[in-house]
Amino acid sequence: MVSNDIKRIGKRGPQVQHQRSNAWEVMKPFVHFGVKATATIAHALISIIKHIPKPDLNKPPKQNSGKVIKI
Repeated sequence: MVSNDIKRIGKRGPQVQHQRSNAWEVMKPFVHFGVKATATIAHALISIIKHIPKPDLNKPPKQNSGKVIKI
C-alpha cells in the first residue's frame, strides 16, 4: 500500500541525537592516514636533503703530498 507521509512547512521531524564518541570513530581512519602521510613526506624530504652534495666535496684535494720527482 501507499503510505501518506506528507511533509508540512513549519513542522519539525523527530530529533536525532548525536554521540560525541561516534565522531572519533568516524574521524579515526582519516587521522591515521594523515599521520602516515606526514611521516612519509618527512622521510622523503630527509632523504632528498641527505643526497644534496655538500660544497666541500667538489674541491680538489691539495697536492702537498711531499713526493719528490727526480728527472
